[in-house]
Amino acid sequence: MKMFLTSLLVVAAPLLASAKPQTNYWVTVGNDTIESIKKSSKVGLSLHSSKNGVSLINVKAEEIADLSTLMHEEFNRCAGFMGHDSLEEAKAALELTADKQAAVDGVFNNYQIDQQARVIPMMSQVQEMGVRKVIESLSAFNNRYYKSQTGVDSQKWLKNYWSTLAASRSDMRVDFFTHPNWPQPSVVLTVQGSKYPQEVVVIGGHADSINGGYFNDKVSARAPGADDNASGIATITEIIRVMVVTNYQPERTIQFMGYAAEEVGLWGSQAIASSYKQKSVQVVGVLQFDMTNHKGTANKDIVMMSDYTNAAQNAFIGNLIDTYVKLPWGYSSCGYGCSDHASWTKNGYPASIPFESTMQDINHKIHTTEDTIGVSGGHAQHAYKFALLGVAYMVELAK
Repeated sequence: MKMFLTSLLVVAAPLLASAKPQTNYWVTVGNDTIESIKKSSKVGLSLHSSKNGVSLINVKAEEIADLSTLMHEEFNRCAGFMGHDSLEEAKAALELTADKQAAVDGVFNNYQIDQQARVIPMMSQVQEMGVRKVIESLSAFNNRYYKSQTGVDSQKWLKNYWSTLAASRSDMRVDFFTHPNWPQPSVVLTVQGSKYPQEVVVIGGHADSINGGYFNDKVSARAPGADDNASGIATITEIIRVMVVTNYQPERTIQFMGYAAEEVGLWGSQAIASSYKQKSVQVVGVLQFDMTNHKGTANKDIVMMSDYTNAAQNAFIGNLIDTYVKLPWGYSSCGYGCSDHASWTKNGYPASIPFESTMQDINHKIHTTEDTIGVSGGHAQHAYKFALLGVAYMVELAK
């Protein structure tokens, strides 16, 4: 068995029986949301400071889920804010550093497309049914809320499923990345690169779900989260399955990630991305799949978010769509902290998020009991397109 890089290990610690209680959170939000937060009867605004279009506020623990609801209902963002472990960390998030600027403007690869002989046969192995079955399995949990037992159980299911897919490969392993302040872990599947193992490609999406209604008990509220974001996790899972059945072995290391606690401030992805920055892990590209199965925009199948993402990688993904997927695509913007790609951008890594629609045409059933696969016609035809794109991205970037 090949040795895995110690710098990439995310070995599972025992899952916590209970999370450390927190009464207040430091949170950063886009300045465009401040007036709406002020008017909210559910979220009290304690403004600390503002800089570079971002504001730092202090929020009570019981207001976090309602802040998530406000961001979704008024700004179509999910989560739309970033939580921080300390005031010092939160202040740092206001600064526009050279790393953050490079994550947006820098060019991290040559982005040459030349793997058609490998990509096209692999794309032929992508199956809509495989994507659909994972969406159905994940949305069957009562919810995947980061503090609930079903949020823990769903991640155990995902780890077991990915482990089953990886069982035949000695270069693959699946681990929990545990978090000290809440019980739900993140899940990471690592494929060791055969030639450049220290260079890492990340393909991820959040695995938690939330009911945004004003219920007193978010832990027990029904939140199937079929589109948000069982669809993204199912898309990633199909990419993994295709990798295994075609015996694809990347030259760069690939890590597939199912993040915990995205809906309440991108907590899981922030923890992982920050730890990678601290360990100087060389991440050469990040692809985020957050909502892939609702075709909301008539004339666009795939929509790239242009803000808080890497412009050069976005253009590369557009070229991948034109070369391989051959569907209409375009650009939109989703604002500050709208999904886990922002955690990687914050830490200086190039990230992109191909989305299922423009933000104006977003699926308005998310964060409700009605976010079921039935809203997408009971199938995964739209997510299937993103799995095709994910296979092309994986092979062309991990060469």
